Amino acid sequence: MATLQELNDERDIKLVYCAYCDIIDAKDFDRLTEVFAHDAVQDYRSNLGPDGLMQGTGPLIAGAKTHMGEGSNCGATHHNVMNFRIHVSGDTATAKVHYYAVHVGARKYEGAIYSMWGEYDDQLVRTPQGWRVKNRMYRSFFTEGPCVTFMDG
Repeated sequence: MATLQELNDERDIKLVYCAYCDIIDAKDFDRLTEVFAHDAVQDYRSNLGPDGLMQGTGPLIAGAKTHMGEGSNCGATHHNVMNFRIHVSGDTATAKVHYYAVHVGARKYEGAIYSMWGEYDDQLVRTPQGWRVKNRMYRSFFTEGPCVTFMDG
């Protein structure tokens, strides 16, 4: 049976994922430091190819700005998270979380819709600022729409 602390930690970790969705959808990418540890390793190769392996929040923020920010082919987005499988062990945790995201095209893709379904497979750490993703394995299970050209910046 889970302790009260473990239940609180699970709730706090779920809120990290909700914050991620809010930050991405608001295009307030500099706030990704509220989700990821400063030295986090993120593996987005399933969607971005060989350049999708990053370390630190700097490359992650820069990539988000390029692919989804002002001047990109990506307009409004709506990210959702569900099916949380979280295991807390002291100051570390693992989480597998399904996502569904919809992206509206902008500029040369005006009117296009790019949707994707997949999973975040993460290791998290407790920091003085709260829970942060330390390692992310991003898996894209299905995409629909002009994904490669949509993300070309």
